[in-house]
Amino acid sequence: MKNKMPFLNRGSGTSFNEQIDQWSSSINGFAPTISFLFNAIFTIMFLFGAVRLGYSMVTKTGQAMKFSTGLLIWVPITVFFIRIFILFIFTLRDAASFAEDLITLLQYIGYYFSVGMILTGLVFFLFHKLINHPEFGRWGKRLWGLSGILVILVTIMPQVLGAA
Repeated sequence: MKNKMPFLNRGSGTSFNEQIDQWSSSINGFAPTISFLFNAIFTIMFLFGAVRLGYSMVTKTGQAMKFSTGLLIWVPITVFFIRIFILFIFTLRDAASFAEDLITLLQYIGYYFSVGMILTGLVFFLFHKLINHPEFGRWGKRLWGLSGILVILVTIMPQVLGAA
């Protein structure tokens, strides 16, 4: 019987699943090399930004300074987010689990953020009492109110979205 899909195994007698396993293992074999190249490229970009920042300070060139500071800021942020993205990709079990974990993470962030808002409001209220400036009192009260609203939203929204 003639092979119906010759492009998959090319007559070698291996199944499609075996070929996928071979391809994935060969791709996984390149992972250290790709990781090294990734780190090397971003390190070179960061060093280029540092050298260009020195050049812009010596020559007082605003455009070069703007470019180099942008590069020095965004290279580490990009590396961080790419690594977090890769971590999420390889630890992802299924989409529903990821959504639940993301909602739980947002809940915890909301709770901690509201505690920070309350503490910042207390500091503003302290400044209001110390220097008797009405703006600090208003800002403190606004932060307390927004903190309460945030706690209510973070507590109720997972039930509304059906994720709890």
